[in-house]
Amino acid sequence: MTTMIAVYSDRGAARCDARCYEAAEPECDCVCGGRNHGIGMSRAIENTRELAEEWMEAYAASHELRDPRWEIPARDPVQLDLFAEAVV
Repeated sequence: MTTMIAVYSDRGAARCDARCYEAAEPECDCVCGGRNHGIGMSRAIENTRELAEEWMEAYAASHELRDPRWEIPARDPVQLDLFAEAVV
């Protein structure tokens, strides 16, 4: 199962993977916010590249993560990893 986005913090892990981009059910609560829901792996890779920084900034802000940093690798499929600490 290919992971598009993985976020790790002291609260645990959140990811967007095949459970999302290959989904048939209408609801999604993964880290992509529904953008990759049910659209297939190829389009999910494109979406992830296009919106990676926006998603990571929004996720870090909404989860009050302190000093977030991330990398967008040049390889396909894209896997984004966010490393940060939650504000306590």
